[in-house]
Amino acid sequence: MKLWNSIVGKIWSTIILLLIGVMVICGFLVAMVYEKNNFSEIEKELEHTASGIISIMEAKNQVMKNQESGSEALNLLNKTTGVIVAQNQKSVYYNPSPDKISRSTIDKLTSDAKIQKALQSAEKLTMKYDFKDNRHELPVELTVKPFKLTNGETGVVYVYKSYIDILNVNKKTTRTLLIAGIGAILVTSLLSFIFSSRMAFPLREMKKIAVAVSRGNFDNRVPSYTHDEIGDLGIAFNNMAQQLKYNITALQQEKEQLSNILVGMADGVIKFNIDKTIILSNPPAEEFLHNWFFSNENIERVLIPEKLNTMLDAISKTQDEQVGEITFGDQTYVTILTLLYNGENVRSIVAVIRDVTEEKRLEKMKSDFVSNISHELRTPISMLQGYSEAIIDGIAQNEEEVREFAQIIYEESLRIGRLVNDMLDLARMEAGFNHLDKKEQKVVPFIKKVVSNFGVLARENFVELKIDARDPDLVYQFDTDRLEQVLINLIMNAIRHTGRSGYHGVVTVKESVDEVNEQLLIVVQDNGVGIPEQDIPYLFERFYKADKARTRSKAGTGIGLAIVKNIVEAHNGKITIESELGKGSSFIISLPLSTKE
Repeated sequence: MKLWNSIVGKIWSTIILLLIGVMVICGFLVAMVYEKNNFSEIEKELEHTASGIISIMEAKNQVMKNQESGSEALNLLNKTTGVIVAQNQKSVYYNPSPDKISRSTIDKLTSDAKIQKALQSAEKLTMKYDFKDNRHELPVELTVKPFKLTNGETGVVYVYKSYIDILNVNKKTTRTLLIAGIGAILVTSLLSFIFSSRMAFPLREMKKIAVAVSRGNFDNRVPSYTHDEIGDLGIAFNNMAQQLKYNITALQQEKEQLSNILVGMADGVIKFNIDKTIILSNPPAEEFLHNWFFSNENIERVLIPEKLNTMLDAISKTQDEQVGEITFGDQTYVTILTLLYNGENVRSIVAVIRDVTEEKRLEKMKSDFVSNISHELRTPISMLQGYSEAIIDGIAQNEEEVREFAQIIYEESLRIGRLVNDMLDLARMEAGFNHLDKKEQKVVPFIKKVVSNFGVLARENFVELKIDARDPDLVYQFDTDRLEQVLINLIMNAIRHTGRSGYHGVVTVKESVDEVNEQLLIVVQDNGVGIPEQDIPYLFERFYKADKARTRSKAGTGIGLAIVKNIVEAHNGKITIESELGKGSSFIISLPLSTKE
């Protein structure tokens, strides 16, 4: 920093300028007073000299006319003083000063009418006078005094002193004052610089600490050098830094808490500026924006959905809370917009976005469940009612038709019973009441026993059943009835979707051990029609149909795969599906080997 821009330079320059100003004024006043006093002293000196010369002439009772007679008077003169004695307006004695004047100039003085006239009314006369000749001018301070001796002689004494000598004295005095002033300025400059530097040192320290505080370091403190106002300022600054540290720490903690809350929220939060630019967002909100940006509906690749943009315009216009639903792809979001105020002005807009895709799906599942269960019950009940009425109304013509109708009524009642039992089982499993009676036994013989029960059904549906067992002696602990229910469901579904006339269908049940992941794998594989990829995530939902054109009739209750999933998960396992449309499907059951003893 340049000296004149620092506080030291400003204090120093202020003191010096004030000193110079005071010294100039005081020097001017002193010079004026000195000059006035000097002229007054010169006047007195000239008058005293003139009076002394007259006294000497009166004592001798003769007029000085030569050096001998004026030798005593010369003792009264100094080197810069000249004397002229005149009688009858003619010079009779002349003792020049260093600046000599001509005789004609002296005669001009002694015969000056104005002086002669002034002497008629005054005992003495002091004035400024110019000795002029053809070569130069000589201004002098002149004292004129007439005299009269006891012998009757009269005359006039002229005593003068050159102004050049007077001015030389004034110059010496001025020079002395100037040198003294310069010395005083130099000494004052040094002292003021030292004083201002010492005074500015605590301020410089405060500046360093202030810079450190501005950069976030609140631990530095200003040392106390003095007990004056600057010391009090340092103490106040330290208190301010301590309070700032406390406030900043509190704000940081609050910010971290709010940040953690935002990050931990399941709902998305986006803070918009009034110009609709995004200021802040949490991870769920970023996921929402990411899903929208790469969705098929976002052809122009804009940052926010058009519906949200419309809601932002509406809340800016009406300043009322906005609630809306945003849908793109297979996702649905509910959005609530509110305003944040800075006093009376709108500062920003906060959008809370909740993903209700799962809620919508569950609501649809509930609706579909009611619809499906109604449909599943309506069909057998209608058949029971129709065939019962046919028997009652005597439509059956013989005993064989009556028996046929009764058989249909019996089968439909069994179907209703299976549906109700399956729903009760599924409800108990989903509620956690799924007790397993696990027993240790060999896996491969169990699989063979279950597969053997489908021999007739497989032949009727043109399907070949196979078993591929890699570990025939493997012993595993499981609930026989429940796992049998799983295999029956999977094998029956595989036969139903594979077998058709003129096609050689194959259903294979595989058993193996994954040593790396320590799992028992049971796979039911077929080469049937396969499952569309978009339907695979929903196959284990109740009453879901991958083939929308297929009716259930007597094929099943529609909740078999949901029961299969619950049974497998009760064994701490999982079931996955691999399928390719037109080539077949594989249902893979993975059970942990940790239950093996």
